[in-house]
Amino acid sequence: LKLMIGSKQQDTGAQPDREWVLVVDDDKPMHELIATALGTGGLDVVTAGTANEAFEALDKRASEPLLVLTDVLMPGMDGLTLARKLKARLKMAKIVVMSGHLADVSWWPSDLRDLAFLAKPFRMADLSALIESARTEFKSKL
Repeated sequence: LKLMIGSKQQDTGAQPDREWVLVVDDDKPMHELIATALGTGGLDVVTAGTANEAFEALDKRASEPLLVLTDVLMPGMDGLTLARKLKARLKMAKIVVMSGHLADVSWWPSDLRDLAFLAKPFRMADLSALIESARTEFKSKL
């Protein structure tokens, strides 16, 4: 499992071709909680506190993530701008935007309305459903 918190990365022997998830959230306890939950499910989880850290994490990996979870409200580049850039860069990954403040997605730009949304707080069952959906979508693109 490789866990990246901020710019610190710990390598615990994960295989480079394992399914992995990128979690982008400036709320450190939130991304640590998500990373722990997904890691116990056998996924390789990389976390980033900013959009720049997310791009650095992507650049270090040979494969695309199965899933990217990004918060909307973050310092620097916001989550919707990040999602737009990721959508252009990643061809296989499911991109999910999450927020505890913005449950109405009708105001999103039209090019982002096809992205999944996860309202905080969420249940782990909701996260598990997103993982399964991402797996199905990923396999259909192979």
